[in-house]
Amino acid sequence: MAKTIWFDTHSHLQDKAFASDRDQVFQRAKDAGVEYILLATSNIEDSRVAAELALEHQNVYCSIGIHPQEAGRWDQKSAQFLKKIYRDIGKKAKRLGRDNPIKAIGEIGLDYHWDNDPREVQKFVYKEQIRLANELNLPVIIHEREAYQDSYDILEWAYNNGLLKDEPGVSHCFSGSWQGAQRLIKLGFTIGLDGPVTFKNARKAKEIAAKINLEKLLLETDAPYLTPEPYRGKRNESSYLPYIGKVVAELRNAKIEDIAKQTLINGKRVFSIK
Repeated sequence: MAKTIWFDTHSHLQDKAFASDRDQVFQRAKDAGVEYILLATSNIEDSRVAAELALEHQNVYCSIGIHPQEAGRWDQKSAQFLKKIYRDIGKKAKRLGRDNPIKAIGEIGLDYHWDNDPREVQKFVYKEQIRLANELNLPVIIHEREAYQDSYDILEWAYNNGLLKDEPGVSHCFSGSWQGAQRLIKLGFTIGLDGPVTFKNARKAKEIAAKINLEKLLLETDAPYLTPEPYRGKRNESSYLPYIGKVVAELRNAKIEDIAKQTLINGKRVFSIK
């Protein structure tokens, strides 16, 4: 019987929460069948750290970008700094005989829950990073919290202006309605589901998991956050991804192996991984 292989398409294993046991966390992920991991990032320094970490591990990839909660840190040099990271890591990867592990721009978007920075600043930085993704021919990882319509309007603007790839990226940890998910799918986006789909009261996430075309779904842990049942309340890690996949399979009356296989294919497709 073939081994079940998973792709955690959104994790933060570069986070300080893993400083004491990061190597063991990677090993536990591999032991659980999570053989592919993408490290999502929040600011320029975080992007550097994640990119270097990705170079050290086979089948580990990353994004670069500035999270909406840190939009105020964006200045006229930020795009150049991010491009330099992309170029420098690409050169290092080539010397190692592998592709550039930087596969996306993100997390980018809008966060009106915390509202750390003025909303107009968040929108400006969001658009600037979509332009950067277009320049580098990379998909985007969208963070949207309590800002669905404004975020959608910006993505529709990007779509209408030819700034999105045919595979434009993923709406990470999507918490909106099935109708909202359908609108994003029409723009080409995939939908990312995380630990909350395992929670008893996660009605919206469960509905999406049950109804979505499986080719438009990605599975994520968002480790160290959003730990799924049965480990809720503890630090999350990539090895817990199969618990998310198991719930999705149950909601779809499908085999867990089929969920793993298709979401792996989807992750490789969205992030252009061979």
